[in-house]
Amino acid sequence: MTAIQNLQPDRVIFFCNEKYQDQIIGEGLPCQIIKGKIVINSPNIPTITRLGNRFDPTRDLKIIQNSDDLTECYHLAGASIRHIQESNPECQIYADYTGGTKTMSLGLALAALENGISLQVNSPVSLTTVTHSRLPLPFLDALSKKFLAPKKANSITAFHVSNFKAFADMQYIPIRPLTLIYGANSSGKSSVIHSLLLANHAIKSNGELDIYRTEAGGDSVDLGGFGQYVHRRDRRRQVEWAVDIDPKQLNLPDPGLGDLLQSVNKLTVGVGIGTRRSGNGRVRVRSFFIEADGSTVLNMSSRPRGRLQLDSLDYKHPIVSQLIEAIVQTQTFALNVTAEVRDEIEQVVNELVPEITARVSRLLPTKIKVGEDGDQPNLERSLQLGQGDLADTVRLVFPYRLSELIGAIADTIERELGRLQYLGPFRTYPPRHFAFSRQQDTNWYAGGGYAWDILLNNGEVRGKVNAWLGDKERMKSPYELVVRHLLPDSQLAAELYPRIAKGFHDLTTKLIFHAAGFGGDIQEQIERLRGDLEAAGIDLESLDTALPEIELLVSMLTDVDSLSEEWVEQMSAAGDPISDLVLIDKRTKTPVSHRDIGIGVSQVIPILVSCYGLSNGLVAIEQPEIHLHPKLQAELGDVFIESALGEQKNVFLLETHSEHLLLRIMRRMRETFEGRLPKGMPPVRPEDVCVLFVEPDAKGSIVREMPLNKRGELVKAWPGGFFEEEMDEIF
Repeated sequence: MTAIQNLQPDRVIFFCNEKYQDQIIGEGLPCQIIKGKIVINSPNIPTITRLGNRFDPTRDLKIIQNSDDLTECYHLAGASIRHIQESNPECQIYADYTGGTKTMSLGLALAALENGISLQVNSPVSLTTVTHSRLPLPFLDALSKKFLAPKKANSITAFHVSNFKAFADMQYIPIRPLTLIYGANSSGKSSVIHSLLLANHAIKSNGELDIYRTEAGGDSVDLGGFGQYVHRRDRRRQVEWAVDIDPKQLNLPDPGLGDLLQSVNKLTVGVGIGTRRSGNGRVRVRSFFIEADGSTVLNMSSRPRGRLQLDSLDYKHPIVSQLIEAIVQTQTFALNVTAEVRDEIEQVVNELVPEITARVSRLLPTKIKVGEDGDQPNLERSLQLGQGDLADTVRLVFPYRLSELIGAIADTIERELGRLQYLGPFRTYPPRHFAFSRQQDTNWYAGGGYAWDILLNNGEVRGKVNAWLGDKERMKSPYELVVRHLLPDSQLAAELYPRIAKGFHDLTTKLIFHAAGFGGDIQEQIERLRGDLEAAGIDLESLDTALPEIELLVSMLTDVDSLSEEWVEQMSAAGDPISDLVLIDKRTKTPVSHRDIGIGVSQVIPILVSCYGLSNGLVAIEQPEIHLHPKLQAELGDVFIESALGEQKNVFLLETHSEHLLLRIMRRMRETFEGRLPKGMPPVRPEDVCVLFVEPDAKGSIVREMPLNKRGELVKAWPGGFFEEEMDEIF
């Protein structure tokens, strides 16, 4: 607040976590100002600092989903800074820290350093502005490597689902960077993506499972509640859902936990979702399990009051035995453990099993508790470091370390599934005038509305989309996306008329001073000029016809264009322009709306933005080929390849009917194998692609994997002659 009051900026942008946005837009007295022992309840910050129209909540409040995620804080701040610099190059920007987490402060500082804007340093003594030039790239790279931990590759390699919609028996669904899902209409192929949307919704909505419309699915997906999405609508069944993860790709907070999983190639973590056996009661997570390379590590099942209780724990499993050994080594000085003590430890663990419980706040349990009262594992008790007390040591420390392991695995899975972004089969049209109606409705992501907002704010993505639209080998569109900066008419009237009046006043003043320069000798000068013209043989009577030319010269000399450009720059700097996204017809330079052109362009743009604008994302798209002719469907295959296997490392699940999309991917695999891949195209190998075929069966739909070899050829024929219609029609 000190920085705002001292600098009196023309515009203020706030970054905050959703939990604390009341401090920015809340009504009443949502803020507390603490001075020593005095606590003062105050209005929100914009009200305290009297920002008025210098703060627009719909435009200037940026929500950070995870305020402890440095990468998210850094990227959001950087994108906001670059958007302002692009729309108003002459403005001065200052970065200030008023609250929040240290991670938010560091993210903002890194973004400021990268983009060359000034930092505010506030102390009890003074407010200091630290101005600096843009830091050199090598130094920025060093900062990024130090503070921004590189994201590991996606750890999810597959998932399993049963008793969900069309699926009865457990179905295995591999996930690769490029996963294509095929099947006839009503075969159940939508159930694959819908099961992911259910898991994503449970994570984002704090465990809501009896869900109709999912948060990510918007208007495109209506699950109808548990009674509708459970197989055959039998509420006595449990929906079983599990995920396979690569332990080596887990972002574990403790390296010691990573050591426990070093010998494991695949972890499978799953839950059972349902009601009580009678089919009544609340829909919740009823069971939980962890497997390592196919062997069960632990099982939990539901108990009264929404608890899960540990039913079994494999003491001899390498993960559990290594966990106990690590406890012995780190918590005691004992070098050797006798067989007698080992048996005693096993007995302690077995006694602990029925005492260990957990609660599920979202989709997976993240912390376990011990005892009837549900106490958290306690490490504060002083431990005597001798072999005789090993059993007590294990009793105290083992639940704590087990809770850490379960929590780390669950957090990683929920974090990755929480990144799921879904694009439905019917991409919605945003309003004709996008700048004046940018509210985020429930269909913002599923309908593709977010894509137009990214195009407005991200010049790099906009450039890539324009290149694809205008490419002669691709869309061959005459349209180009351009951002216009508009001033409200009320502001224009307030700014323009005084500037016109001032301009005429300045011009009149110059003319008066110019005429006054002739002084009292003006008549003598005119007569001398007349004599010179007559001596040169010029007919003075013809001067009247030359007056229009003279007026033209005077007009050119006043340079009205430069004057108008100067006015526009001054008004833009002083005002608060509104940015609008339009399409320009490059043939006529005419601005047009996306509603005035072919539907194919508006349908493909959200897909292009998903590919060019996301990194390390998990992206599910239904019918990406809709409203595109076959050649463009094939070209879209290259876009998915570049986004998945290039620097962005996105993972795509594509539910499609397009043969041409698959043929392009198969072609790139063949070219990779033969060493003649086009320049700039990343290589495509069998481990990068998964083709799934969903077909109905009397007992429930079945998911079949259709493997491709290194040459991009199907290893086995399509079931039921899928994609053979062309041959049938010819012959």
